[in-house]
Amino acid sequence: MKKLILAIFSLGTFATSAQQNEEKPLKIFKFQPFSLVTGSMNFGEEIFNKSRTRSTVIGLGIRYINRKNDIYDSYGTISAYKQNSKWQGATFSVERRFYVPGFFSGDKYSFINDKSKFGVYLSPGLKVEYNVNDYDKGGFYYLTDSTKPNNMVSKFYRNSGRISYLGLLPNMNIGLQYTIFQNLYIDTYIGGGIRFLSQKKSKEVKDTVPQNGNFTGYYGGNENGALTTFVIREGVQPNFGFALGLNF
Repeated sequence: MKKLILAIFSLGTFATSAQQNEEKPLKIFKFQPFSLVTGSMNFGEEIFNKSRTRSTVIGLGIRYINRKNDIYDSYGTISAYKQNSKWQGATFSVERRFYVPGFFSGDKYSFINDKSKFGVYLSPGLKVEYNVNDYDKGGFYYLTDSTKPNNMVSKFYRNSGRISYLGLLPNMNIGLQYTIFQNLYIDTYIGGGIRFLSQKKSKEVKDTVPQNGNFTGYYGGNENGALTTFVIREGVQPNFGFALGLNF
């Protein structure tokens, strides 16, 4: 009986030791600094297969921008009324990477440190983006007083509403990933994609301005240039990025 118990205990110890010694799949947590340019914080995780020749990258992002602009009258005085543009949104992306020949340590590449890792990959992917822009571009316009031609009458112009954007971006990229300081992963890629974009406008309030109205001193610039270029632009466009990663 004692021998049987000892044998079972030894078998269990051996199985536990083998399981602990089995190498776990490589997982890299990533942050994309360039996403901050468009008011978004994007994070993701890359999960490798055991041979480290393939991986899947899943990404999530949250966007929040809230800007206010001053407007001026014809004398250059700042009005108490402010324009605003508020963006809220979310991003989900999935990517399948094919490393050629694989994501290996330096013992397989004579030109880098033995403890470093290096890999070149080809990756098809898909990004889904949903964004909502609540805007108010109201301001003042000026009309000539018919009873006093030398005087100008100020009128307030309402221009506000909400625009929802749903975008799909299938893409194909070529990338390079490597490590520095053994634990910091540098991931860069460049490629292209086609963005399909659906827009829906709601809650619109917009006044009609007379033909002789003059928008002297009216400032309507609430647009974010990076958003216009990289998020709400439809059609073929370049796709590139940079990420920092850690293996926890």
